Amino acid sequence: MKKILIITLCSILVSCGIKTEESAFDQIIVNNELHSNLFNSTEYILNPLTLKTEFGYDNLPDSTQYIVKSNAIVNNDSLRLMRFAKLKRIHSDTLELNIFELNPAYNQNLTIRIANNQFATAFEYQMPGPPVEPKIKRLKQELIVRSIPKQKGEMIFGKFYFKGICESDCKGGIEIKGDFKAELE
Repeated sequence: MKKILIITLCSILVSCGIKTEESAFDQIIVNNELHSNLFNSTEYILNPLTLKTEFGYDNLPDSTQYIVKSNAIVNNDSLRLMRFAKLKRIHSDTLELNIFELNPAYNQNLTIRIANNQFATAFEYQMPGPPVEPKIKRLKQELIVRSIPKQKGEMIFGKFYFKGICESDCKGGIEIKGDFKAELE
């Protein structure tokens, strides 16, 4: 009897000392009525890395036009738009959505992993100059979609919000919001 009491007491003390971390995943909000001007838009832009010279474009194989698939903005700074989006299946039950921008000023990438009607986000960016690896802690995330694609070729339409704070190699907070559309590749 004494042994059972001691084992129970030790178990209680040990379990009280264990901290459980919050899940990195939050619930996706599905709204069939979600609307944005971006969803029906066919706006195109030239690849931001293409340079125009007096003789034409710089002959890069990638100097073509791309459809704008996102209107995401970082910290309400119009120079920090993220206009591209890609959606791919990385596991049988997991999709990865990348909302990004590659230009001479910023390389930015918001990754949204979707699994079982839940999602998690991570943001990375690089600026010109010496290489740094900013570490950003997520504080808040929200994802609203019309539906989640199941098969290759289906589209996802949605709206997201990300809020984070720099922990190292950067300063201040990060706030990203916008709409997106992408076809499951």
